[in-house]
Amino acid sequence: MGDSEQKFDLAFLNKISGGDENFIKEMITTFKELAPEYVEKATLYLENADYDSLSREAHKFLPGVSFLGIKYLEEDIALIEEYAKKHINIEELGALLQSSIKKIDEIIESFNKEFDLN
Repeated sequence: MGDSEQKFDLAFLNKISGGDENFIKEMITTFKELAPEYVEKATLYLENADYDSLSREAHKFLPGVSFLGIKYLEEDIALIEEYAKKHINIEELGALLQSSIKKIDEIIESFNKEFDLN
C-alpha cells in the first residue's frame, strides 16, 4: 500500500473477521451499494429542508463508514447527522454534504483499485 494518504483503515474489520478477505470485500461491496442511495436521499432531504429525515439517513449510513475505518468521511457524516437533528448550522449542511459526496467518490475509487473491484 504505497498510498501515503490512506482513505480507509480495515484494522477493525480484519480484527472482527479474523482477516477473512471475503467478508471484508462483502463489507466494501455493501458500502458501495449503500453510498449512492445515501447520496441521493441525503441530497433530496437537504433540498426539501427535511432535516429530520436527513439526520436519520446520516445515522443509518454512519456504521458502514465506521466499520471501514473511513475517519475523514465519518466526521462529515456525524456532523450532518448532528446539525440536521438539532436544526443547527443549517447553512453548513450543503457544503458538508458536497464534501462527503466527494470523499465517497474518492473512497470507492480507492476500494476499486485496492481490491480490484468494479
